[in-house]
Amino acid sequence: MMKLKVWGGAGEHGRSAYVLSGSGIKLLLDCGVKREGSGEYPLIEAEMIPHLDAVFLSHAHEDHSVAIPLLYRLGYTGEVWTTRKTASQAAAYLEKWRAFAGKVGALPYGEADCLAIQYRYLDEEADRLTWFEVIPGVEAMWGRSGHMAGSVWLLIRTEGKLIFYSGDYTTESMLLQADCPSLAPRKDRINGGLPAAIDVDLAIIDAAYGTDAETQEEKLKQLAETVRCVVRKGGKVLLPVPAAGRGQEMMLWAYRTFKDTPIVVEPGLLEELQRLLSSPEWLREREDGTARDDDVKGEMERLLRRDDLLIPASEEERVYLLEKLGASLWFIADGMMQTARAQWYYERISSHPDNLVLLTGHAARGTFAERLLQQPSLYGACEVKKLKFKVHQGCEDVRRMMSVMPARHNVLVHAVKEETDKLRSLLLSEAGAGHEPMQIHSMSAGEELYF
Repeated sequence: MMKLKVWGGAGEHGRSAYVLSGSGIKLLLDCGVKREGSGEYPLIEAEMIPHLDAVFLSHAHEDHSVAIPLLYRLGYTGEVWTTRKTASQAAAYLEKWRAFAGKVGALPYGEADCLAIQYRYLDEEADRLTWFEVIPGVEAMWGRSGHMAGSVWLLIRTEGKLIFYSGDYTTESMLLQADCPSLAPRKDRINGGLPAAIDVDLAIIDAAYGTDAETQEEKLKQLAETVRCVVRKGGKVLLPVPAAGRGQEMMLWAYRTFKDTPIVVEPGLLEELQRLLSSPEWLREREDGTARDDDVKGEMERLLRRDDLLIPASEEERVYLLEKLGASLWFIADGMMQTARAQWYYERISSHPDNLVLLTGHAARGTFAERLLQQPSLYGACEVKKLKFKVHQGCEDVRRMMSVMPARHNVLVHAVKEETDKLRSLLLSEAGAGHEPMQIHSMSAGEELYF
């Protein structure tokens, strides 16, 4: 028997951290933070940290990665297994968190702890969808999760148990490829590649969008119509997006959808797009698995060469463009609008009711983005809306994942408890008879599950 202990990430959005313990093995999946208050960290049991055998990191976003230096402060001396791309991105997220913590509270680790991180690269140890030994008694397999460049899902085999961790997962990215976990070779296969029975003991599943059943296509239609309404009135649309991941996705979407509308992009977002071009192994492929140099990569290159793409290099240029342009789209690299630059932009567009701040992702409690959503009239006259751009799974996606990766225990994570409870009830009500029983769990930080 093994135990899952939730240190964070279940029943909440943020600080993902999941401990797997057996008779002789202790593993940690992710170790992130939550951007609320003075910053929330996983419910780490300090006495366990020196005894961890390995740590796995699914991707670089702060809610999965930024508490890793705290492990080294508390005595961890082992390795962090991730992709080379994720490791190369991690320093930037650590630096941003250090700046945030410096403003709102103390950072519980230092520079030496960041430098102590020892990365091992999944993609250099083994090809994707291939088993390899991590340490004696622990085997792992990885696949691309489609969430951001370098992001992965994991299969772990240890002490006779098989554990699946989706990380943050989507199959609907315009830019990035996701590998279907059902392609993973496992021992209990029969004719046609289907499982002979439920052979996954525990699945930890990204269910960030809860009971939301809309596809990305449906959400993009809503986004496009909302933007068009503002553009028709001559207004400006401010699009705060993360520096990596959703930011580049939405830039490509805007390039496809609003070819005749001026688009202003902060330089850092384009730099990340350029870095993504240098990592073609993460880009979306054709159904036959071949690279799509003639479409996705080509579109990205054309976007970077677009003559009318406006890239301000100074405050003077930003002021000039704000005064000169009427209907236009403005991409800034701060999804929660916490930085001085994001708030500078807001101050300059907020006085006009024809302008719009369009939020497309999570707005943590206490952030400026969340305050704007709650009481926009306290801050300005412009409109503020939230419409999702999918980079996680909703209920249809979770249902599909549970179908292709049937597990005895399924833990739904990455959403608030109320929404996770609703999704669990929905999935249980749909469960048919005649199948090997599955258990679906809605958990919270601090809880345990034996399997």
